[in-house]
Parts: sequence; structure tokens; C-alpha cells
Amino acid sequence: MYKRLRSAIVSLLIAAGVSAQVGDPVLMTINGKEVRRSEFEYAFNKNNSNLVDGAQSVEEYLPMFVDFKLKVAEAEAMELDTLSSFREEYKSDRDQLAEAYLIDSDFIEKEAYKIYAKDSATIGKDGFLKLRHIVFVARQKANKEEVALAKARIDSVAGMMAEGKSFEEAAAYFKIPARDLEPFEVVKGQVYPEIEEIVYALADGEYSVPFESPVGFHIMQRISSRPFGSFEEYKPAIISMLEQQNIKQMARIVKGEALAKEFGGGITPEEALERENSILETKYPEFGNLMREYYEGLLFFEVSTREVWHNAQNDTKGLQKFFKKNKKKYKFDAPRFRGAFVQANSQENLDNIKSILAGKKLEEYRSAIDAALPIDSVRTVRVEIGVFAIGDNAWVDKLAFAQGDGGKVRKDLPFVDIVGSVIDAPEYYTDVKGQVSNDYQKYLEEKWVKSLRKKYKVKINKEVLETVNNH
Repeated sequence: MYKRLRSAIVSLLIAAGVSAQVGDPVLMTINGKEVRRSEFEYAFNKNNSNLVDGAQSVEEYLPMFVDFKLKVAEAEAMELDTLSSFREEYKSDRDQLAEAYLIDSDFIEKEAYKIYAKDSATIGKDGFLKLRHIVFVARQKANKEEVALAKARIDSVAGMMAEGKSFEEAAAYFKIPARDLEPFEVVKGQVYPEIEEIVYALADGEYSVPFESPVGFHIMQRISSRPFGSFEEYKPAIISMLEQQNIKQMARIVKGEALAKEFGGGITPEEALERENSILETKYPEFGNLMREYYEGLLFFEVSTREVWHNAQNDTKGLQKFFKKNKKKYKFDAPRFRGAFVQANSQENLDNIKSILAGKKLEEYRSAIDAALPIDSVRTVRVEIGVFAIGDNAWVDKLAFAQGDGGKVRKDLPFVDIVGSVIDAPEYYTDVKGQVSNDYQKYLEEKWVKSLRKKYKVKINKEVLETVNNH
């Protein structure tokens, strides 16, 4: 019987798949892999929803989508999806996203509302009260003299206020710190019944008469009140509390029991959850789209890092070669000083640094200094290496460009000088590293995509393309 049921389910799934394919035609094939219209629409519509400068047309977006798919195809050809790091990250993302489909969210919502309803009824219509008070402590174990003194003091406060003194003035007379008058908020059930009875009978802004509680003797002011908020307002906090009490595990059990009844065949709730988990991508198109996006996004990031991004930042030979080939493109708006600004605690140490750097390329400065000077030399010398524009360093402005007075002299490093030369145009890619790196990355990207378009066959059904978002 179970085999017959399973066969029936498979037949239904196949029939549903055929029906879906009829209504969702193939838009393109890339390296023999089909891309259906719904997948392209999902990517196109999501991309347009994130644009700030206006929507793209289908024709404008299509090349970007194809290039993305080509990079994913290359990543799969390189078997990057078999790497343990990829599988672990993808599984972790999927497990996290699938959780919402494998628990009964309505169950959690109902449990949260039960707590809200109970708290709302307990707290009542007055909700939260903001109070402040003057209190003289006289706990239950206090002797008669201490109780009498505390009562006499609170009566004195009441008398002072009756004569026109403010709450603050009365507190100051008895040397009560200002922080003890700071307002605090309470709800029913948080304070002694003796206090609750008094403050909930007051109007906002009103002061109480002196009264006694298990703490001592008080005069209280009800500053304001605010009602207990709506369920939506408290829902996140209540659910967070429930999650700490393993509500999701309970909701998972409830979901499993419901699925077991839905699937039938005498399976357990845990088996039903496993089956549901295995068909989430097909049962819920939005989840399938999201997981495909995660899968391809991870592959795209990994293959792009390997083929382009890493080289654009770290291929020094390639960067310099690209810079030389396109040198005319890179210009300064004004001359720069290329070299080092040196500060030292003595003329001898200053001359020593200058002799170390003499005749060397800027790119060699740091390693030459590190090799020649002891670790603690930072106390005796300071070297700033780079390409300086006017305004970057006051001393470079004076010594290289004869502008300004050089600024302040450090008492611990009073001897200063520069090593290097003024240049009118960049000489090495590091002189304009950011710009060269960006251009080199674009060059590598274009070269890579061009090779992928030759390597993998792309076929687009133009008739289907015309029906995108129009069917």
C-alpha cells in the first residue's frame, strides 16, 4: 500500500512539473543548461527593485544576466561547488532559511498572544505609571525610635510642601541626593500592595499624602501614565523570550504532526519534516528562487575572487605592466612629491636614514628600513613613505614645494628632511594605485567574460524573451 501511495505521489509531482514547464518556457540555454522564464523574471525584477537610478529594460539587463550565468558555469566546471567550504556555507544558509518552512509559525504567534493577553489583563487600563518619591526607610525590624524618626521626617516633608516648598527643596533640606528623586516606571504587581493602592488612585501630576509601606514612609508623585501597548509592539520581545524557552522546537513538533497527517502513510512527524525539507525548493517557488540565488551567488563570489578580484589587488607585475601600457591615461592635476618624510631625534640618526634610502626605489624603502634598524628605533626616528600632494604634509610642502613654514616641530623628533623627488606624472602604478586597480579589474573582467562567451554556448529564445513580465 505504501508503495502504491508513493507511486501516486511521484506521478502527481511529475504531472505538476509538466504543467509548470508548459506555463514556464525555456528562455535560454547556457552550456546546455536550461534557464526558464520565471528564473530570469525573478532576477530581473529583484535587480530593478534595488536600483536607485531608475529601472533597466529587459534588453539592458539580459547581457548582465548572461555574464553572471557564464561565471557560474565556469565555477561549476572548476568544481568549486564540491569544495567542503562551499558545501558547509551553503548548507548553513539553507538550514537557516528552511527553518521558517519547518515550524508552525501560527503556533508561535498564538502562544505569544496568550502571554500578551495575560500581561495586558494583569497590568490593566492604567498600564505603566511613572513615579518619583521621597522615602525614609524604616523596615519591619527597625526599633520604635527609628520608625518614629522616619514618620516625623515624612510628616515634615508634607508640612514643607503645604507651606509652598517644592519636592526638590524638601528633599534637599533632608540631604536626599538628586538621583533618589529620578522618576521610575512600574506596573501592577511590581510594587508592594500598599504602594499600588495609593499610586493607582492618584491623577497624573498629583502627590500622595504620607503613607507607610514595608519599606518605610513615603510621599509619592504620579508623574504620568501610559497604556499597555498593542500586540504588534510587544510581539518581537515576547517571541524573543519564547525562543529562549525553545518555542521553535515545540512549533517544529506541531508542524511535523500536521505534515504527517497531510502525507499519510503512517510516517512519523520527524520523517514528515525530513520529506518536507527535501521538497521545499519545488513546493515553494520563492524558496527555490532564493536558494538558487544563494547557490549561484556563492559560486560567483568564489570564481570571481580567483579569476579577477585577487589579481586586481595583488598581481603587482600585472598591475605595473597594465600601468605602463596605459601610462598616458594617468595624470596628476599638480606635481607630487614621491619619497619619504623623515623625522629623527638627532642629526646623526636623520643622516643614517637618508643614507639607507639613497639610490633605492620607493617600493624598497620600507624593507630597507626594517632590515637596517632595530625594532625599538621607532623612538628615535619616524618615516612616512608615499606620494604627497600639496596639503598632505606641511613639512613636505615646505621642503619639496617651498610652500608654508613646515608646521610644528616635535620635541622628541626635531630633525626633519625628505628623501625623494618631485614628479609631474605617475611613475609607478602605486602612485595612482586605486585608479589603476579599478581599471585593471575592469580589464581582467572584460577579458575573462570574452573568453567565457567563446568557451560556453549561449542560446536565447527571442520569442520567449518578448513575453517576460508580459504573459
